[in-house]
Amino acid sequence: MKVFVFRRINAIIVAVAVLFTTVFSLSILASAATSFTPRLTAPSSTNKYYYSDINPFYKWGYGMPNCTAYAFGRAYEILGTEPKLSWGNAEDWYGYNKTNGYYSYGQAPKIGAVACWHYDGGGGHVAVVEKIENGQITFSNSAWNGTNFYLSYADTDDKNAGGSSWWNFDGYIYISETLQTDDFETGIYETNVDDYLNMRSGAGTSYSAIGAIPDGVKLIVTKTDGNWGYTSYNGTKGWVCLDYCIYLSSSPATEPLTTQPATAAPTTTKPAETEPATDSTSQEPTKPNTPDIPDSPSGSIGMGDINCDGAITIADATLLQRYLGDLVKLSDEQISYCDFDSDGQISVMDCTAIQKYLTS
Repeated sequence: MKVFVFRRINAIIVAVAVLFTTVFSLSILASAATSFTPRLTAPSSTNKYYYSDINPFYKWGYGMPNCTAYAFGRAYEILGTEPKLSWGNAEDWYGYNKTNGYYSYGQAPKIGAVACWHYDGGGGHVAVVEKIENGQITFSNSAWNGTNFYLSYADTDDKNAGGSSWWNFDGYIYISETLQTDDFETGIYETNVDDYLNMRSGAGTSYSAIGAIPDGVKLIVTKTDGNWGYTSYNGTKGWVCLDYCIYLSSSPATEPLTTQPATAAPTTTKPAETEPATDSTSQEPTKPNTPDIPDSPSGSIGMGDINCDGAITIADATLLQRYLGDLVKLSDEQISYCDFDSDGQISVMDCTAIQKYLTS
């Protein structure tokens, strides 16, 4: 009997210890997953997210300086788990995510989001949003064959997010909607929505909608409750979800509104939808355009010449990346030219092999 009691006590102790350890570990993981520390300096050469084989760009010889290697590593660092981002060129990242539906996306800057551009004539760039304050966005970057790490800046109302005239801004990939920074504070915000943002009678979607505020309206938020802010618009006072507003600056609670849209929105008559899951102001099609790929011309030189133009160029590697990301279709003959490393499989390693061939 004593042995039985002794074993039972040990079992209880072990169970309690395991439960405590599990809860403690989960609390640490939860804390890590919901916190955000901006990266404003270059990662060290021992940082595994950027300089080890868990980063596919580093593994296959295309590590920093390289915007894709950096952004992939930064996303990995933020999430703590491998991000479901493209392994291809920067200009394909936004379309790749949009096609596969891995993360929500849109035009409004958010902390930790991956910003994506494509260039006229080919190419692209990706960067990561580190800070949004006083109407300014701070991005962290790396440049292929250039600067290893640098910061860039853009105004929150810049539709091209700080890009040059020959850059085309695709949008932001919101790799984590659960990231938390400091609590929302009072001050001046600007609505950033595709249609209208609800004003509600209380701080939450369970409260009734009492108004509708269009995009681009500056609001004075005098108090906050979580991610909700108390404000007024066209004489109506209520609560709005600050996730769909851009913080511009702090301000006295009595400061008057300085900007209103040219056309006022209805305040009570328009049925306001529940706050959207993503900011969908992007004008891109719901699925990236898939160009018609003609039958291979007779000028093809064979393996590696995937676009069959008679030469092996970076365009072939790009076409293969787009094929792997289900963005384009290839003919049977073109597919037969894809296994450039002759390992019996068509994969991103063939893209890397083509790129190495071109730079050797």
